[in-house]
Amino acid sequence: MAASYYLGVDGGGTKTVAVLLTGDGSEIARAVSGSSNYHSVGPAAAEAALREAVHQVLASAGLAATGVTAIGLGMAGVGRPGDREVVQGMCARIASFRRVVVTHDAEAALVGGVGRRHGVVLVAGTGATAYGVNARGEARRADGWGYLVGDEGSAYWIGVEGLRAVARAHDGRGPATALQALLVSHLGLSDAGELVPVIYAVADDSRAREWDVPRLAGLAPLVETAARAGDAVAQTILQEAGRRLSATLGAVVRGLEMDDEAFEVVLMGGVLRGQGLVWQTVTAALGYIAPRAKAIEPRRDAAVGAALLARQAAGGA
Repeated sequence: MAASYYLGVDGGGTKTVAVLLTGDGSEIARAVSGSSNYHSVGPAAAEAALREAVHQVLASAGLAATGVTAIGLGMAGVGRPGDREVVQGMCARIASFRRVVVTHDAEAALVGGVGRRHGVVLVAGTGATAYGVNARGEARRADGWGYLVGDEGSAYWIGVEGLRAVARAHDGRGPATALQALLVSHLGLSDAGELVPVIYAVADDSRAREWDVPRLAGLAPLVETAARAGDAVAQTILQEAGRRLSATLGAVVRGLEMDDEAFEVVLMGGVLRGQGLVWQTVTAALGYIAPRAKAIEPRRDAAVGAALLARQAAGGA
């Protein structure tokens, strides 16, 4: 009997991760490339990143696409049938796979994090979203609206709130905060008053390209550093991030009528890593949202989750 291999892809806005699993779920190869969210980088760049990750992981394993039983792609920005068709087209141009499964990144994160398609995942990285599947197979998602109208409690949200706190402290409109000195040092400024020309750099200035969503999200660790040092302003920002993420989580749990059920909630993403103040705020709220639920760290990542979904679609265990 021929061996079974399952390829999983986590296609995100920052990077693309591809893994290759054997039939028993053991990982034998992994590769990383750039962003494959075609809404962010465009179809051509997204397809190039996807091709690079897929070809690299196959080459690492010494395997041809024809030897892959099924490929699963969990892609950011794939929430509608039209999006799935775009990704399926990309995959078809990259290689001839026997079976292709396309879903969104949150479902892949749930399956990778919990190990099966049941439970809830809360992802708080650059953006923020929650996704769940109940025992009846019904699915629901909340937030993931992007930085302009959503992603509340995300690293981007925390970074912007940190900047706002520094501006208020500089003016005397808000309490003093250790964030002011941390931010000034981090950006190489002499004073917080220099933030305006840096953040609002004109379009033809090379600095303008640096102040995108990822860089603003990259300020979140400064808030975490100040909070760990006892800064009340930073602690308040992180606690509010936790409350907003809890509201997102609660919307999924209540929408799926899982309030009284026992299930696992996997907490993923940089904001929730390390079980810091945001994690603590969310897990405390979970005790009220769904008392029988259990918060866990991810068992495996979204790329593995995509491979496991491919295995399930192909009739594997």
